[in-house]
Amino acid sequence: MGRNKEFDPAHALAEAMHLFWEKGYHETSVRDLVAHTGVSHAGLYDTFGNKHELFVKALDHYHDAVMSRLTEALEAPDASLAAIENHFESLIAMGDSKQAQIGCLICTTASELAHEDAEIAGKIHGYIAQLTKAFAQDLARAKELGEVRADLDVEGAAEFLAATQMSMALFVRARWDLERIARFARHAVRTLK
Repeated sequence: MGRNKEFDPAHALAEAMHLFWEKGYHETSVRDLVAHTGVSHAGLYDTFGNKHELFVKALDHYHDAVMSRLTEALEAPDASLAAIENHFESLIAMGDSKQAQIGCLICTTASELAHEDAEIAGKIHGYIAQLTKAFAQDLARAKELGEVRADLDVEGAAEFLAATQMSMALFVRARWDLERIARFARHAVRTLK
């Protein structure tokens, strides 16, 4: 008969996600994960697999717990330009929070691992495609409502907005001045009109 787990796997996964988010994949050792989660080496491996498997699960958890919450309003059925404007204003407002200052796990993972790990690259592409699709749906609706330029290239503008969001996260992590970040984010939205 197997032993009951002496830890909460959901809590351990959230703790591992935070550690990877702060330190990155390569700078996080299994020893760090054991210390940070309070779960033994064997417990981590039995529950999550090796470090790479745990990282993939942590990345998915980040997408579900953090990114999905940020994009929820963008994905509403009636969302249009106001949802995009509010989305960027929310990102700007979060810019000086401790959580925002460590950046975006998806962005940092893209720069750290996507070039060397096809599975991770596929996940990053999928996450960004989902964000881009939400922007595109909102822009198409905004175009129908006359809220944006009649000649707006919806797909190109959606990709531009996704890139703007990713850039904001990288610049916050690099400790850029928040006023500069706000200025270029607002400029990106103004170009739609």
